[in-house]
Amino acid sequence: MDSAAIEAAKKKAGQAGFNDMEISAIGEVANITLGNAMTALSMLIHNDIDISTPFVEIKDKGEMVEELSEKSVITRVDYVKGLEGYSVLFLREDDVKVMTDLMMGSDGHGMFYEQDMSELHLSAVSESMNQMMGSAATAMGMMLDKLVDISTPHVKQSDPGSYLNDAFPQEDRFVQISFDVNMGELITTRMLQLYPFRLAKAIADLFIVRRAQNEGDTPF
Repeated sequence: MDSAAIEAAKKKAGQAGFNDMEISAIGEVANITLGNAMTALSMLIHNDIDISTPFVEIKDKGEMVEELSEKSVITRVDYVKGLEGYSVLFLREDDVKVMTDLMMGSDGHGMFYEQDMSELHLSAVSESMNQMMGSAATAMGMMLDKLVDISTPHVKQSDPGSYLNDAFPQEDRFVQISFDVNMGELITTRMLQLYPFRLAKAIADLFIVRRAQNEGDTPF
């Protein structure tokens, strides 16, 4: 991500009420939770996974509806203990087919990759997301010093813009976390995670307070 994009994202975040410390905090939380999620996924697909440093932006829903045009596999988990809200992860269909093929013991470009998207692929990604997001929730709970638990993932194949409008009619802005993912030599892609604005701000502030307590400092 170039410096101009980073500065523009910081400026927009500041205008939305997210200060630099909170943006840094949510990025740090995302880095650790997504790292744990990808470690869980790597065991399922029997392949090494590397992710980039997450890039955090404040996004208006209308802006996202315009930008996200590629049909995706969308996973939503609701927080049922410790936090109030949800997290949404967008995956490219082609990436899901590679992941499914690997989970089925093939090389990533076998029969499950060649097939059209089906319930089998959605079932496979649901299984992987259950373990991934469970690992992420455990990591988040450790950082925030509270028990964080999630619902069973809800997975569907959809146009992202339509999904955002239909699923979240009351939400007008989100915190978007984008990160590059390398799965061995098979997948090089960018994934997106969304938090509702209020939840992301709460997570950031909880993390800042907890870290300050550990270090004996005064937060903010």
